[in-house]
Amino acid sequence: MPPTFRSSLVNLHHINFQDFSNSLTPEEAREPSPALLDSVARAGILHPPILREQGRTSMEIVTGRRRLLAAQQTLHSISTICLVLPADTLPAETLAINLEDTVLRGDISVVEQAIFFQKILAHLDENEAAQRFLPVLGLEPHRHHLHSLLPLLRLEEHLLTALHEGRLHEGVARELLALNFTDRLSLYEVMEILSLSVSNQKKITISCRELAARHNTSVMALLSQPEVREILDPQETNIPQKTARLMQWLTEQRFPNLTEAEQEFRAFTAALKLPNGVALNHSPSFEQDQVHLTIPFTNREALRTTWPLIADALKAHEG
Repeated sequence: MPPTFRSSLVNLHHINFQDFSNSLTPEEAREPSPALLDSVARAGILHPPILREQGRTSMEIVTGRRRLLAAQQTLHSISTICLVLPADTLPAETLAINLEDTVLRGDISVVEQAIFFQKILAHLDENEAAQRFLPVLGLEPHRHHLHSLLPLLRLEEHLLTALHEGRLHEGVARELLALNFTDRLSLYEVMEILSLSVSNQKKITISCRELAARHNTSVMALLSQPEVREILDPQETNIPQKTARLMQWLTEQRFPNLTEAEQEFRAFTAALKLPNGVALNHSPSFEQDQVHLTIPFTNREALRTTWPLIADALKAHEG
C-alpha cells in the first residue's frame, strides 16, 4: 500500500540536517552542485523534498537534502513546501521511498545501490531485501547481487565519490579492492592526476598489478620510480602527453622483448629510406617474420602505369 503523505509548509530550522539515516549519497557528494544551486535560485524547489516527523518540531530528511540546502544557500528560505510522512513510518519504508525517488531520477549510481542495501539489511533479511528491491533496479532477485554491491563500500570515501560521480569505473574499482590501502591510493592518485579514461584506467591497473607481482614489489614502489615521476611531474607537459608516455613506459616494462623487437624494426625500416607515404608493417606482436609494404597511388591510372615494374620486381624476387 502506498505511503500516506501530507503536504506542509516546513520551517527549515525544524529539519534535522545532521541525520543521514536515509541518505544514499557518499559523504563527499552531499553538497548541492553548482547546477542545482543555479536552478533553485532561478525557479525554486520544483520537486518537493520528503520528510518524516521525528517529534512535534523535528523532521528527518527522507529525500531532497541537497534541494533543501540549495534553498537555504540561494533563496535564504526560512520555510519550503515538503511532503511529510507520519512519525510511525517504519525505517525500511523511508529507505524504500528514497530508493524509488532515486531510481526515478534516472541515474542511480552503483554506490547509491550499495549504500541502500547496506542500510536496508539492518531492517530486512537478505532474501526479503533481494526479492523486494532488486527488481526495482532492473536486476534479478538473487542475493549474489547484494554480495557484489556491498564490498564496494570498503573503498575510501574519495574513491567512493569518484565511483559515484563516474570518474572511476566500477570494474576498476573492484580491481582496486584487491590491492592494499597504500597501493590502491597510489594507483588512484595517478588516475586522478591524468584524468584517465575508462580504457586507460583498466590498462594501468592491469599493468601495475602484473609488474608489481612479477618483480615482487608494491604498486606504490613501482609508481614511485624516478622514471614515473619524471613523466608525471614536468609542468610543461600536458595531460595527454603524460598519459601516452606513462602507458608507453608500462608497455616497455611488461613486454621488454616486444619493445626490443619494435626498436630493431624501426631501425630496419629507417635504413630502407622508404619514400614518403610508403609504410612497412610487421605481423602482430612479431608472431611471424612476415612484413607488409603499403604503397599509396594517386589513382587507379597511376597504379596501372606502375604495375608492370612492380610485377617484374615480384617475379625477380620469386625467382
